[in-house]
Amino acid sequence: MPAAIDDRFLQLHPGSADRADRARAVFPGGVTHDVRLFEPFGLVYDRAAGPHKWDVDGNQVIDYVMGHGALLFGHSHPDLVAAVQRQIERGTHASGTTDLELQWAAAIQRLLPSAEKVRFTSSGTEATHLALRLARAATGRRKVMRFRTHFHGWHDHMAPGYTSHFDGTPTPGVLEEVAGSVVLIDPGDESAMREAFANDPDVAEIG
Repeated sequence: MPAAIDDRFLQLHPGSADRADRARAVFPGGVTHDVRLFEPFGLVYDRAAGPHKWDVDGNQVIDYVMGHGALLFGHSHPDLVAAVQRQIERGTHASGTTDLELQWAAAIQRLLPSAEKVRFTSSGTEATHLALRLARAATGRRKVMRFRTHFHGWHDHMAPGYTSHFDGTPTPGVLEEVAGSVVLIDPGDESAMREAFANDPDVAEIG
């Protein structure tokens, strides 16, 4: 970043700079998710509404990330806020099946008729981990085929080939035998996909 822009950024965001220093003492890299890692630091936010966010220094910005794609209606949509408030008054965690859970699953099946059964998970990482286990159980095969640069969660089978180690070697902390069970191909390369399937009968799924 050019010096003038860098100086202007620091002038506008002293509160975020202070909190970034504090965050580095408690979070790895100073963030709770890798996509929030920016130089010299990411903004620290105080509130959000609709398409905007306000940082701790009062600066208003347009939110192009929207909860990493999850906030289809923007921040704090009045109808959603009201629905959440009504539900909180009824309880926060019943530790059992509810009518809303059944309605939600039915809605998913209407949108995705091939979903014969539905399982809710707390994260995409958990979802892909369970999907891989299910594919192995159903096929009796051990490997997973993945597209380079595609993100499918943080568990060991999904780490190599996302932002680095595109040759399939293990990223730090991933066992070689785990990385060896992943077949990496380039996105959109249909011929490579067909060749990989033909040459390796041990592939349980592609993701």
